[in-house]
Amino acid sequence: MNILNLYKLKKLIPFANPEADKPLHAGEIYYLWEGLTSGYEMITVVETYLMNSEQGELHLLLQGLIKGIYLTRINPIEKILKAEGFTVPPRPATKTSMGKPGVGQEVKLNDEEIISNIIAWTQVSLFQNAKAIGACTRKPVQKLFIDLLFKEMTGYSLIMDLGNSRHVFETPPPATARENGLNMGEVFVLWEELGGRRLSVINAETLIASTDDQELTTMLKRMLNQIALTQLEQLENKLKEEGFTVPARPVSRLNQGPPGRVNKIKLSDDEFLGVLITAAQVAIAHHTRSYCVAIRKDIRNMFKDFISAEIEEYQKILQIAKERHTLDNPPLVTSKR
Repeated sequence: MNILNLYKLKKLIPFANPEADKPLHAGEIYYLWEGLTSGYEMITVVETYLMNSEQGELHLLLQGLIKGIYLTRINPIEKILKAEGFTVPPRPATKTSMGKPGVGQEVKLNDEEIISNIIAWTQVSLFQNAKAIGACTRKPVQKLFIDLLFKEMTGYSLIMDLGNSRHVFETPPPATARENGLNMGEVFVLWEELGGRRLSVINAETLIASTDDQELTTMLKRMLNQIALTQLEQLENKLKEEGFTVPARPVSRLNQGPPGRVNKIKLSDDEFLGVLITAAQVAIAHHTRSYCVAIRKDIRNMFKDFISAEIEEYQKILQIAKERHTLDNPPLVTSKR
């Protein structure tokens, strides 16, 4: 059957979505509600900044940011909550009716202060999105927060570029004497991430040596080779480029005995999955924090790629856990009658 005929068949006989009738669990509702109300707060703050600025370029950025928050955050979250039977809070009254931009408020902020505040608010939103991705197991809800994270990263990068061009930041001291070298904060997060990836390699190899489940072994080897070792090499190279000596890699735990018989203290395969899910949730949040600390664009882009790879692998782990019925979700909640 060709693609066109399959598409026609789908229109005539829609394929059932097994998750469609399941209520959202408490964690998903919490993050949806937090995502919505924080969006309302962002609108209020950004409109206040708009009314305080007299600079045309900043007006365009702020107006685009307001529109983007409604389109990518508030509208889709309201839609999901209403579909689940919840009454959403009223939207905040607009501040743009108080006058023309730049003359709507008596208390004035300068443009540098506005940019700094927007960056801080966006960082809070990025952290919230990263935590929500880890908490949500229902695909449409998780996808909403994944899309939000990367769309807001795009906006964050534009604001950071504007802030860099205007020398807004009180940047941490440089870590080396190199021109455009890393600052102390960037070296810290690179070194911290390096330690995290070293532990990922140790844990992945230990788990591979401790299970004889072929599906888990395949997944763990993919995580080891495509995620942990690949990112470890990138971190090592970035630090070496800056003149730092990186520690030796840990001794391999592989091939030290028959699979599933290496460790005296055994974890069940379901427990393995629980460990991997928690590790992936921590890694996504950790990478997001590192992304927000970095000022240099190449460092931000590297951590953005880490986040993308980590989320993709996390979704694969969740799928296996769902198939094996090992997810320990919070209680299911709904206001549907």
